[in-house]
Amino acid sequence: MLAAEALNRLNRGLTAALETMGLTSGPFGLPHLVEKPAKDAELLFQGYAKAQANKEDAYAAARAFLRGQPLDSWQRDLVASAVATPIREQSNAIVLETKHFPSLLASYEEEAARGELWRLTWHGLLYSYFNYTPVANAPEGGGRNGWEALRSFLERTWPLLDKETGTSMVPDWVAVLRREPEVLTTNPVTKYAKAYLAGDTEPADRLAADLGISPSSWFWSALVLGAVRSATAAKDVEFMRLVPRLLSLIDGHPGFRDEALELVLVRYHACQNPVPDEQLRDYVVGPHVWKNPKLRGAGIATAWNRVPESVWMMVLAWVNERNLKDFFDILASRNQADEGRLAFWSKYMKQITWTRLLFSADTMYLKNTNEAIRDLIAREAGAYAELTSKRDVDAFMMQIGPYIIVEFSKTGNACYVYKNDALPYDRFARYYGGGTEDLASGYYGRDRRAARILHHSGWEYRAEEDLRALGIVPDTQKGSRRTGHIVVGYSSTPSSRDAVSTSSSSVSRSTSDRGGKQAPRGATFTMGRLEDLVKGYRGAFIKDSRGPSGGRLWVEDPSQAASLARELSALGFKWAAARAAWYFPER
Repeated sequence: MLAAEALNRLNRGLTAALETMGLTSGPFGLPHLVEKPAKDAELLFQGYAKAQANKEDAYAAARAFLRGQPLDSWQRDLVASAVATPIREQSNAIVLETKHFPSLLASYEEEAARGELWRLTWHGLLYSYFNYTPVANAPEGGGRNGWEALRSFLERTWPLLDKETGTSMVPDWVAVLRREPEVLTTNPVTKYAKAYLAGDTEPADRLAADLGISPSSWFWSALVLGAVRSATAAKDVEFMRLVPRLLSLIDGHPGFRDEALELVLVRYHACQNPVPDEQLRDYVVGPHVWKNPKLRGAGIATAWNRVPESVWMMVLAWVNERNLKDFFDILASRNQADEGRLAFWSKYMKQITWTRLLFSADTMYLKNTNEAIRDLIAREAGAYAELTSKRDVDAFMMQIGPYIIVEFSKTGNACYVYKNDALPYDRFARYYGGGTEDLASGYYGRDRRAARILHHSGWEYRAEEDLRALGIVPDTQKGSRRTGHIVVGYSSTPSSRDAVSTSSSSVSRSTSDRGGKQAPRGATFTMGRLEDLVKGYRGAFIKDSRGPSGGRLWVEDPSQAASLARELSALGFKWAAARAAWYFPER
């Protein structure tokens, strides 16, 4: 009887205990009934295993450290989570920037060697390691050095912490580091860079979630830099294909933006055929990135000093080409004034080392309603100038060799070429009248200009010859040797026409003319040489209309070959638009 009563009391006590544990809903002893409580316990453990110190307490400990105040044992553990946190009261200084930070790390390392370093303190240092922000703390400064010292500490002490943790009740972040120990080395992102470049961000995202890496962490910027380095090692075609992806990555994580752009631009310049990349150009010259390369000399766009001169020149040429095209497409076309000028100046594109757009009052007003003009002005911010005397005329300045050339957007305005060291105006002025008081002062005579180009019919041939007399030749002819004609590029000292262009058709007048025919008065060629020249062009022929009562020597070319036009122009022939033929004006 007593035994039965004792058994009942035991059963009631056991039932009450089971009810308290929530295990009365099914038969006792089945494993699945304890799974949920076990999982809850595991989550509770993992939460404690990666718990962060109270932010306010950690901040206060870091502030005390920066002020040189002694820390008690509790504060020494707390400050681990805030060694990379800017402290407002100390002008945003951070612990790992100070000269005392190495001694703090040394004390932690001594504790780790004795097996006495609290695991959560080590985790706090790991948190600080990943939450260093390169945008706020310049990588080249003391912050970078302190951060590297922290990384080295973690790499050295990780084996000690790993061994101490053992194999039972292992925190998630420890398990991650056991799989991914590379994140503590000097190459923490190499493993993820190629996948990230290919658009596969899942491995890096998973690591960030497991280790609590914040979006502002250096990790993402370093990952982008690693992807850039991987891309620059690819062949030309593959690298150029990856440029848009690289720009997207750089823009999303700008911590190492300048270093990444430097790698991209230098590699692009090294490509066999680095054709202008509009997306790369527009990104790098943006007002919040490296700015317009034309502003480098003014000390405004100093980031361009990071790359070699040849790379800067490459992007500058891209900007100049766009400016030239925009000037005629957007501005000059408004007045139907192109007259082939875009095609003409495009022939000298590789030699244009500087450009400047000068906007009229009308253009500045139209930016309020015309998106194309608004974008053009915005792109040239800090570099453009304004015209004050001609409300509806824009201008374009460009430099080729030692010359500054001024083109206008409206018919009726000549193009002027000036020597750079004898400009009648300040090339960097903010405002110009736009008339004969400055930009068009060459109107008054040859002593004020190097050349004046009038845009009458056939002007291109005359303009090319005028430029050739200054030592400026088209890009395709610069430094090349053509049959019967040696062409040189511009020189710092303008040469005479005969010195710049030496034609096989140009010989001494003492040479006998073929068949007794005499060359026109003032000519530097013989008729025989002229015949040899014309024979090289199918369908072209000479028509000599000279006689006792007058007449001229003509060369007609139905196909109007550009190369023959250049040859004839160099010899002094003029173009007659009404007859569509070349004649020699006897002097």
